Amino acid sequence: MILAFDPGRDKTGFAFVDDEGNLILSGIFESREREKFFDALIHDDSLAGYITEQQIEALPENLITHVKFIAIGNGTHSKEFHDYVKNRISIEILTVDEKNTTIEARGLYWKIHEPGFIMRIMPESMRVPSRVLDDLAAWAIGIRAIRH
Repeated sequence: MILAFDPGRDKTGFAFVDDEGNLILSGIFESREREKFFDALIHDDSLAGYITEQQIEALPENLITHVKFIAIGNGTHSKEFHDYVKNRISIEILTVDEKNTTIEARGLYWKIHEPGFIMRIMPESMRVPSRVLDDLAAWAIGIRAIRH
């Protein structure tokens, strides 16, 4: 399993992705609450308050112990986030080009949320999801990391 991040100034998306690129779990946390998020992740506390998508019923215990490597998008806040993660978790970190992952996130959203009739007849580029997609941008980063 891969843990991918799309770090931003205000919020950070994360996604647990299996070896084939399928989404297991994703969510978003306020970037200023990063320490609280990592404490919950490392100490196997509930991530429930951060989850936006969960594709499997039962998550494994100690989720972080199943992570092979961490993928971090190379955007504006990447360097500082990379350094923070490196100091908190001793797992290999891969930096991934995040160009156009927000656009890819839209397609991933419609992949897991079947659009209704009206949305289906609209071109995909004009469909606007009903929520922010930072977690799905992290999923796109995870998929890129697998292909790397």
